[in-house]
Amino acid sequence: MMLVLALGPFGAPSSRILTHVRRSGALTRDELARKTGLSVSTVGRTVTALAEQGLLRERPDLVPEGSVGRPNVPVDLDDARYVTLGVHVGRRAATLALGDLRGRVIASAVLDPRGHDAASFAVAAATGLTRLLATHSTRIALSAGLVAPWGDVDLDRDELTAALEGTLGLEVESWELVPAIAAAEYIARPDDLPGSTLYVYARDTVGFVMANERPWGMEIARAGRLSHFPAGGTARCHCGQTGCLEAVASEYAVARAAATGVRPVIDAAVAGDDVAHQVLCERAAVLGRVTAAVRDMLNPDRVVLCGQGFTAYPPALDVVRTSFARHSATPGDIDVAFTRVSGEIQAVAAGTVALRRVYDDPQSALAEIGLDDATEDRGSLSR
Repeated sequence: MMLVLALGPFGAPSSRILTHVRRSGALTRDELARKTGLSVSTVGRTVTALAEQGLLRERPDLVPEGSVGRPNVPVDLDDARYVTLGVHVGRRAATLALGDLRGRVIASAVLDPRGHDAASFAVAAATGLTRLLATHSTRIALSAGLVAPWGDVDLDRDELTAALEGTLGLEVESWELVPAIAAAEYIARPDDLPGSTLYVYARDTVGFVMANERPWGMEIARAGRLSHFPAGGTARCHCGQTGCLEAVASEYAVARAAATGVRPVIDAAVAGDDVAHQVLCERAAVLGRVTAAVRDMLNPDRVVLCGQGFTAYPPALDVVRTSFARHSATPGDIDVAFTRVSGEIQAVAAGTVALRRVYDDPQSALAEIGLDDATEDRGSLSR
């Protein structure tokens, strides 16, 4: 099990305040006291400290007309000072990203991970991130996150984490990709959703996690790979078997079926090419069927579908829903939604992992880089 964010009465005051501001937007001190259950004096002291450290800023422009006194001045995230470093490693492409305190990607670049060992990839990633930081030189690198479908990529998780820490000069938090995506989805929601949520991800690899809402945050109860789920067909998978889901539904499988790259087949389908449209709809139908089987096994309260395998071609979304409804044997309707995360979800997931430590313990995150008083600017990766 994995605790994603410290919410409710169990987090430190700074963690609870930052989390509520992130999810709700600008809030007054009185509103924060009601939402967090903290005393007004504790909220006041914590807000002052977080503002001095550059994590929060006052928003006098949002004070309601006629309001008097500092407690009525809303505070919001100061999302212009710090930056997170995110690294996603896929089988054929890696993503390097800078993110802000809201988890939004502000800059990104693509790196080919093939042919690298952990040491050389870490150097290439640090070089790429330094280039991105050069275009945002006033920002301070605060934390780093690494995500991948470990086991489906050639790089070893522990070796790469250690190599990145050595080259970035920051502690690197490493997660499995799909739980990180579930965390990104969780914090993108303005409100909690009681019960359990099944997150299914599809791109080059396919996987799922089952997440449960708890009073203190979200808990990953189960996680699994679906790349080699028996989906039928005669296409040969890289594992040597036939009928694996990955062999018919991955990005590579779609490109192979259309005898072109993934982006060209999507562009062709959007332009009205019937063959390209059919290839993408066939993938959507298979993904819907497999998602229905996972739903029947786990019986969640809701399903959220993530990754470009689901979302890259919007006309196929209804095909996924229809296939899911046709093949699910569990009685009763269930909410099937698509990701709330905009942009490259892999980059957002890496940034979310980097932010976890910041939101769990802001003071420790600042102290680690020697900026617990936020008096020094550091727009590079050197110590």
